[in-house]
Amino acid sequence: MGSTEEAITIRFDGRDLPARAGETIAAALFANGLNTTCRGKDGAPRGPFCGMGVCHDCLVTVDGRASQRACLVKAAAGMIVASQPAIPDVSTGTDLAAVPRAALPEEEVDILVIGAGPGGLSAAEVAARGGASVLVVDERPMPGGQYFKQPASSGSAPPEGPDAQARAGAALITAASEAGAELRGDTLLWGAFREDERLVIGYLREGRAGYVRPRILVIATGAFEQPRPFPGWTLPGVMTTGAAQTLVRSYGVAPGERILVAGNGPLNLQVAAELARGGAHVVAVAEAAPAPWTRPGEAMALMRAEPSLAVAGLRQLATLKRHGVPVLWRARLARVEGEGRARRAVLVGAKGEERPFAVDAVCIGERFAPANELPRLLGCAHTVSADGFPHLEVMRDDTGATSLADIFVVGEAGAFGGAHIAMAQGRLTGAESLRRLGRGTGDDQAARRRLGRHRRFQKALWRLFAAEEPGLADADNNTILCRCEAVTRAALQETAAEASAGDLATLKRLTRAGMGRCQGRYCTPRLAAFLMPPKEEAGFLAPQMPLRPVPLAALAVEKPEWGGHKRVLLPPSQPRTGLPPLDVTAADTVIVGAGIAGLSTALFLARAGREVVVLDRGRPNGQASGGNAGSLHAQLLSFDHGARAEGGGSPAARTLPLQLQSISLWQELARETTRDIEVKITGGLMMAETEEQLAFLVGKTLIERAQGVDCDVIDAATLRRLEPALDERFIGAAYCPQEGKINPLVATQAVLDLALAAGAKVVSDTEVTGIEADGSDYHVRTNRGTIHAGRIVNAAGAFAGEIGRMAGITVPVFGAPLQMIVTEAVAPLVSHLVAHADRHLTLKQAANGNVIIGGGWTAGLDPVHRRPRPLRASLEGNLWVAQHVVPALRRLNVIRSWAAMNINIDGAPILGEHPARPGFFNAVTSNGYTLGPMVGRITADLITRGRTDQDVAAFSIARFGT
Repeated sequence: MGSTEEAITIRFDGRDLPARAGETIAAALFANGLNTTCRGKDGAPRGPFCGMGVCHDCLVTVDGRASQRACLVKAAAGMIVASQPAIPDVSTGTDLAAVPRAALPEEEVDILVIGAGPGGLSAAEVAARGGASVLVVDERPMPGGQYFKQPASSGSAPPEGPDAQARAGAALITAASEAGAELRGDTLLWGAFREDERLVIGYLREGRAGYVRPRILVIATGAFEQPRPFPGWTLPGVMTTGAAQTLVRSYGVAPGERILVAGNGPLNLQVAAELARGGAHVVAVAEAAPAPWTRPGEAMALMRAEPSLAVAGLRQLATLKRHGVPVLWRARLARVEGEGRARRAVLVGAKGEERPFAVDAVCIGERFAPANELPRLLGCAHTVSADGFPHLEVMRDDTGATSLADIFVVGEAGAFGGAHIAMAQGRLTGAESLRRLGRGTGDDQAARRRLGRHRRFQKALWRLFAAEEPGLADADNNTILCRCEAVTRAALQETAAEASAGDLATLKRLTRAGMGRCQGRYCTPRLAAFLMPPKEEAGFLAPQMPLRPVPLAALAVEKPEWGGHKRVLLPPSQPRTGLPPLDVTAADTVIVGAGIAGLSTALFLARAGREVVVLDRGRPNGQASGGNAGSLHAQLLSFDHGARAEGGGSPAARTLPLQLQSISLWQELARETTRDIEVKITGGLMMAETEEQLAFLVGKTLIERAQGVDCDVIDAATLRRLEPALDERFIGAAYCPQEGKINPLVATQAVLDLALAAGAKVVSDTEVTGIEADGSDYHVRTNRGTIHAGRIVNAAGAFAGEIGRMAGITVPVFGAPLQMIVTEAVAPLVSHLVAHADRHLTLKQAANGNVIIGGGWTAGLDPVHRRPRPLRASLEGNLWVAQHVVPALRRLNVIRSWAAMNINIDGAPILGEHPARPGFFNAVTSNGYTLGPMVGRITADLITRGRTDQDVAAFSIARFGT
């Protein structure tokens, strides 16, 4: 297959390779018999898998720029490409993007269509012809989507010319363009916001970021293949059937010399026939379903539904027979073997018999998952589908209209259904969009009829191809289930067996499965196989921005700074209903909140022999503690001292001795637990870039040393020796060797383990709805019944004020939603906890190589999900400060951001028994993660002994006059 037209040369791993202009790097490598591009987290070789930029198994370094997707980046003459290690070194290299010199550009449009496939193009054509301004963007270089893939160049097209499918796609592309729709390729969508009731969509194109403000958003992002894991599925040479089809149809390249196609569904037959027609050697097609002639009723129903498509399927079978390709019915791919790449594939027949094939490429096509992260992020209502595997499908009508008036979801982005359904629905979407814009009133009855006909066809098709869902039947203990983080079945199974790991989010936190570049797109259904499958959307892993990795530098825009935290209203309470009643009705102490403060209190109370029950409205570690960045602070943050500090900085300064003791307590707990909670006392640096900032640090360190903190100002030369990656503009820093970091995802779980082992009881999904005093005791009402308590510990974090109000007291605690950002993992870049003297920043590198960026940047509240979510201004500002301090971050991608509801008090904790409510104790602090264990120990001492060895008078709620 292939052509010598438009020949260029690229260099890969020191070797010159012939290529064609217009084809991707991946296509060029396959044309030269190469299928390995990078190393996985397990150190094993990886190669292109999905062919559409979802899996990130095709990463390469291009002209010094790391983490480029070979399946999307076009080859160019003289390009220097290198395979990428699992953990790249970005201490040298090329920035991924230029830092913007001004605000990112914005544009307005009537209708923004995300996805230039059949559905998106159809919607765009109708809307544009109706007079709307329409912009269509797609991450691929060319429009057409998966179904209407177009040849990248004349040399990529087959000698006989494009087939009917490609010609129909070309006609639709031309029609949409001639109608007036603007088509933009190579455009990555990374985020979406709602500001002042208007949608704001973030994109990246040619290394530059910007925003589009549409009046209506049409999401036509399609679906991606969701093959089941089996031994060897991460080997180079194993790829989805769709990836192989892209190589063939767009670039005229075969994925190998001996190709096995396996799985379930008609796409496999089509791709195998296309490969065979192009001259590739397809050794066999393994289809999990029985032969169609064994299901005559289903076959006739298919023929009646859409005769032309049914006949096309018969032609594919005839093509395979003509080329001598055996089709093995009721056979599945059990494993792929090989050292460093696929060499041998083993099929299992209906009776369990094995059949091996020598191969160098394996194409696997089974189920499809909707690419629905964008409608989920924006809050469109979804429903749970268990068709094949647990996943979510958007709730919409025939026009694609969702629960949100300005958002439509077309085709397979909502639920799998095929290109013809997408095109029919796209036309209805275009018409309804015009109507909502006041530009049309009509309906497309012909499109409605086509939609109904093709739905009947799809229903008949999948009855004909119905096959048993093998799930994880072939995955042994060593099979990787999370491709990004190389997490095996054994690791997931062991963790899921823990009583406290009963939900997807906890399993993710403890194993890192779902935390990689693909954000769990492949592993989430497999994680669910170890647990009770989620029954509602909240049980699935939430999508996070960026929706795809995006260069940090491209989003870095300088923003004004502020002092302290921004207070916001808390999201309204919505207690879950239909849960079983509590199995405990009384306890000596009831703790409200299973974050680090509540669990630490439970640990020390249980060790003292007290009966303790912890209630949490969600899951342990599921709120602020689980969303913490993991800094262990021993020195004051820049906005906790000086003119910007709350209370003049005195409350925060008085807390410093507790912080030191709590860090030591964290070290003790680390020695007690079997989990690696990654406590590291690395030392902390707070940098100054002006003499004024340096003077500020001198004053700050005087106060810190007076409180027993080892903190001094160092000069530029010493700073450079300690942290060479910092920008040379810094003239000095405050250095505190007692600061460090911890992994809160695991550390809170470790404290939970210890508390449970000591006898504490933790009850999830239990929201406190009322508190009544009964003499010296309390009745705690919840959504699952009432529990009687001798004492109550208010460890509800940002919701502590709400719990106080239920008890008839004022607890002056406010919500302060903050956001965090994490980059892809890289070789050691920074070793200390890094902060800035006059900017909001905390920065550290985790043990696995990810750089975690925080520093108190305000987040917002999602108006639909009612939970904290990042703000674009805070993302831009936080990233600007980070790259300003560590320039090498410009060579990295951001892979995830998140937000959590932090606490704003006055810089110090509220501890102890309330003077007006005997038996009611507060255990809340705005520096919660560092102080968590010490807050727990102090509270437990006050309950069990009536006193504590610490002087906590300054932390009494009495200081507020309440």
